[in-house]
Amino acid sequence: MEAEAAAAPPADGAVNIEEVITLTEDGGVTKRILVVGSSEEEGPEKGDETYVHYTGTLTDGTKFDSSRDRNQPFSFKLGEGRVIKGWDVGVASMKKGEKCVLTCTSEYAYGATGSPPKIPGGATLLFEVELLSWDSHKDISGDGGVLKDVISKDADAGYEMPDGQDEVTVVYKVYLAGSTDVVDESPEGGASFCIASPGAVVLPGVVAAVKTMKAGEVARLALSPAYGYGDAGKPPSVPAGAKLTVELELKSWIKVEDVTGDGGVVRRVLSTPKSEFKTPNTGAKAVVSYTATLPDGTVFDEVESFECVVDAGNMPEGFDVALTKMKMGERDILTLQPGYAFGSAGRAGARAAVPPNTPVTYDVTLTSFESGKDTWDMSDADKVAAASGAKDRGNAAFKAGNLECAARCYDKATSAISYDKTFPDNVKAAARELRKSCHLNLAAVRVKQARWKDCVAACDKVLESDPDNIKGLFRRAQGYISMADFLEAELDIKRGLCIEPTNTDLVALSKKLKVEQKTSAKKESALYGKMFAAKPAPPAQPAQPEPTQPEPAQPEPAVV
Repeated sequence: MEAEAAAAPPADGAVNIEEVITLTEDGGVTKRILVVGSSEEEGPEKGDETYVHYTGTLTDGTKFDSSRDRNQPFSFKLGEGRVIKGWDVGVASMKKGEKCVLTCTSEYAYGATGSPPKIPGGATLLFEVELLSWDSHKDISGDGGVLKDVISKDADAGYEMPDGQDEVTVVYKVYLAGSTDVVDESPEGGASFCIASPGAVVLPGVVAAVKTMKAGEVARLALSPAYGYGDAGKPPSVPAGAKLTVELELKSWIKVEDVTGDGGVVRRVLSTPKSEFKTPNTGAKAVVSYTATLPDGTVFDEVESFECVVDAGNMPEGFDVALTKMKMGERDILTLQPGYAFGSAGRAGARAAVPPNTPVTYDVTLTSFESGKDTWDMSDADKVAAASGAKDRGNAAFKAGNLECAARCYDKATSAISYDKTFPDNVKAAARELRKSCHLNLAAVRVKQARWKDCVAACDKVLESDPDNIKGLFRRAQGYISMADFLEAELDIKRGLCIEPTNTDLVALSKKLKVEQKTSAKKESALYGKMFAAKPAPPAQPAQPEPTQPEPAQPEPAVV
């Protein structure tokens, strides 16, 4: 089946037959509508038991599964990970009676491993899906403690719901069950909190319900005491053990994403256009505006319009990483930890300096961008040039003391030229030298970080193709000594000295090895000495008086 161009949903909400709609920001799930569903009924929600008919095929048309062949609809709970990710996304967008073709890339299907023997690894899959019906499960908590009825929805809200570290603003009124008297309500403008850490002020039932809502949605909740004010109540307005009714509106929410997974780069999405899905890639030319501040709010840089190349070293690494997540017209607040900003060196500035080891914040808007070439679209020479640029950025980060940034740059460089079998001989030679240099530099980073196993691993890659590389032998021996693997260290040092007998670094390292061996031997000797030391003799017994009669002779021990 031929791939089709993606199209954004019409502004008026109307849907056209054969129209292709992109359902995820990265284009991993698209939907081509074959039969339009009912426009008078909302689609299924997270937790609903959903019934569908489907036929799954590979991109070459090979069928691998079909509920129609079994003449039995397939059912699953929507949004709970019971099916592939592409289904949870795609079916949530459907109306009752709708029939469509969902195209799911491997990231939203069975990934790199596939589902042998019918589905190969990395396969894009096509599913013709018909949404038959669903049972609405209003029991949000699963124990009857939070029952939810949807009163209204915003048709333009999209498909995403808040979770994790996302920040929400809600408007609510709380009533005693069966009463019309308001016993509590949100402050003017709404109550804001983080989903992951809402605080004691927000009712547990409200937090649970918000995670099932979309922006602009209004719902009515019935809460048991455990999800309300508990057994203690809230005197004097809420008695002990009271059941509650809550009118709740999700007024707005801010998506909060840990971009790097280690808290080093966190972005808060303040505004994003619904009609845009593409994001900049490495090498893209981007036009941005931003205000950069220190933790105390001091502005150290501000630009109304700045053109930069993503991952070219014009901006801090964390800025570039976050930029690849943004859509055209999007505004984000980026928080960069020192390792992704200016590291231990800090930064001088006209308006204010960034002190060493200081986190920084950027309020940035991506005005426009022009995509760069992806690695697989580059010529062989361009790949080497991209790798060389990444290495240069790594060297600059290393000199500035930003070691983790340097390590990531060296990894990017080696990744760009990891496959060189098709390179012409001259380009292949340049790529291999560049790869070797990056691995050696990465080993130097790991030496400074005292990450000795990683140091040895980086040197291994150098010595696989160049077993006589002096720097590789020297740095690997450093790693071995620090891990007390003295035999391996000695082998590397001896090999290096056979090649360069007067190498001062190796000579010094050889002396260090001997000192370490002696120190280790002394420690072992002392340890074993304590373990096997002779036990002290028992105290002498007092002399016994001579017997008046000779003692009888003792029998010899019997031989068994």
